[in-house]
Amino acid sequence: MNTLKILGISASLRNARRKSGNVSLIKDIQSIKTKEELFKYLEQEALHHLNNFKNSGRTENLPFDQLYRNLRKLKGNKGLSNSEIALSAALWSANQVGAEIDHISLSEYFTTSKKQKNIDELKNKILSADGFIISTPVYFGDRGSLAQTLLDMIKRDNMLKGALTNKVYGGIAVGAKRNGGQETTLIYQLLDMVNCNAFGVGNDSETTSQYGGTGHAGDIGTMPKDEYGLNTAMGTGRRVAHVANIISMSNMYKMKGKHRVAFWLLQDVDNMALNYVNNIIKSVDDMDAHILEVNNNDIIRCLACDICPTHIDVDDEYRCIIKRDDFSKIHKHFLNYDAVIPVAYSAIDTGKVSSCYQQFMERTRYLRRGDYVFSDLISAPIILEEIGAAENMHIRMVTSMIRHHTVISKPIIAYKYRGKIVNECECRNDFINLNKQIRKLAIGRIAASISNKQVHNYNPVGYVLSTIKDEEDNKLKRRAAMIEDRFSRMQDATKNRIEEIN
Repeated sequence: MNTLKILGISASLRNARRKSGNVSLIKDIQSIKTKEELFKYLEQEALHHLNNFKNSGRTENLPFDQLYRNLRKLKGNKGLSNSEIALSAALWSANQVGAEIDHISLSEYFTTSKKQKNIDELKNKILSADGFIISTPVYFGDRGSLAQTLLDMIKRDNMLKGALTNKVYGGIAVGAKRNGGQETTLIYQLLDMVNCNAFGVGNDSETTSQYGGTGHAGDIGTMPKDEYGLNTAMGTGRRVAHVANIISMSNMYKMKGKHRVAFWLLQDVDNMALNYVNNIIKSVDDMDAHILEVNNNDIIRCLACDICPTHIDVDDEYRCIIKRDDFSKIHKHFLNYDAVIPVAYSAIDTGKVSSCYQQFMERTRYLRRGDYVFSDLISAPIILEEIGAAENMHIRMVTSMIRHHTVISKPIIAYKYRGKIVNECECRNDFINLNKQIRKLAIGRIAASISNKQVHNYNPVGYVLSTIKDEEDNKLKRRAAMIEDRFSRMQDATKNRIEEIN
């Protein structure tokens, strides 16, 4: 099996590394053995970058445009900008789990004068990578223009856009404040990348599985001070490498029967979303589809318990403190699937809507905190939307489901106008492509379990009582039993569901 290739893409005009500086950076990262050594190295490089600014005119209070021109005259082989520091942390963690890494600076290809240089080289870098991580500064809650130019290039190039299928994307955003728009930047870019056919992931379970790396750096050279942000960046690097490895494993096996997909019907009007899903699944013949109609269920709001789930146990065990509603009855329908697809009808007139969407999403909290029951499953929302409803259900679903440690694929939005779906053909094609992605990732996920007895433990950051409860449960060896149960089920799957390709 070929070594995985993870490409780090710096999308900052303040980047310190160019040309040979990219090569030397990768050599430096590969030589670092421990996290402590990494943090020390990043501190040194941040100081180099600050000194570059000082030597280029900062201490003389030169106008910034003149200072910037002086910076661009440097060789580009010393120092790291804040965005590059976070990206370097991500690449280091990807390398630590066995991936080959590379680093490029978009400012070398997209200049400040809007000229483009060596674009074929840039495209080849992307095409040869199994996964890529884009690190960008935050501008008004969104990405920088370099990242946007890259996205525009991908959208305009059908060959490049098509080649992103089965590649894994992860993002890092660095802002001047702790809550300076990092998450909105990551969400927007995640949606754009999955709409260009890539798989989208966030950071991993060690850093609470959210949207990617979130760096806080208010001035030049300050990113190394944000240990939490660096940890999220490292989690993003590991996550991209992990999912890319799953995809690579799928090339060695084939599935014997049908893959299993759960459709969660969360919001509907007169069964229109239900009928749509029933109709669209007929376009594929290798899917074992299960539609869970929960929109009319009695689901009580989440109480946000300080200890959640109530205890550690095998996945079959319902472990929410609320026992008096329908959630306990449908718990068994959440397990043993290869994909989880939330479905909703989005109407202009909400008077006839039957919905349990928000309560349902709240109540999946115990499944997430129960060591990510849906880990590594594909999730891609399907929305039947009346034009003008403006409910943004696909965005809400993506941002909720990625926190379950899932792999996000392109949302399917069927637009309805005057009783007809105006993009029916496009949605059907998107569903056929989604089905292929589900099958591929399912094969790889099962195959990867052969050599990797791993469960992604929920890290209860900020929940002290939950941490205490986890320690008690660990003493009782319940977590070990849960891990063994999951591993046993995956081992059964390797025997019964996949076989090696001769």
